[in-house]
Amino acid sequence: MNTQTFILSALWFALIIVLANFSVQYPIFGTHLTYGALCYPLSFLLMNILSEKYSKDQVLRTLRLGLVLAFIPSIFAAEFRIACASVCAFCCSQILDVYVFFYLKQRFPKIWYLRNNGATMVSQLVDTMIFFHIAFLFTKPYEEVILMALSDYAIKIILTLCNTPLFWNFAIRGKNLYKTTFANKKDSV
Repeated sequence: MNTQTFILSALWFALIIVLANFSVQYPIFGTHLTYGALCYPLSFLLMNILSEKYSKDQVLRTLRLGLVLAFIPSIFAAEFRIACASVCAFCCSQILDVYVFFYLKQRFPKIWYLRNNGATMVSQLVDTMIFFHIAFLFTKPYEEVILMALSDYAIKIILTLCNTPLFWNFAIRGKNLYKTTFANKKDSV
């Protein structure tokens, strides 16, 4: 991964996290679902696309920089407990996502949708439970925290499945187009 890709990916990642941290404070139409559930899954999509194209070490390095870049703005964009909950959940779930993705990639190399969706669904479950317990446990009744978490996770699953064509287009198809173009240029020389 070149320096420009590394920095831009970390910036995009941080931007998604800050936006999610800000918007998680606002319920959608008075339901238990928050706007944060709509944008946070994009962070997993970005990491999965990077995981398809680059090494685990490169992706984890991008992840760490994104965390550092997102922390300070998140404190100003959201309440302190939400920012802290996000960082705790983020550290556990995003790293888990990368490890599960690479495990599935190695174990089932041809089943690209399994590594994208499987890694994301497992890690987002962990993320959702950590985040909602830290962010809202002592500020709302426990039943409401669980309802918020389950609503949030349900939307994340739906969005993960909806993101599958994006993953295919940017990670799988893009990689195959590059290989085909490079092979054609090599053959014509």
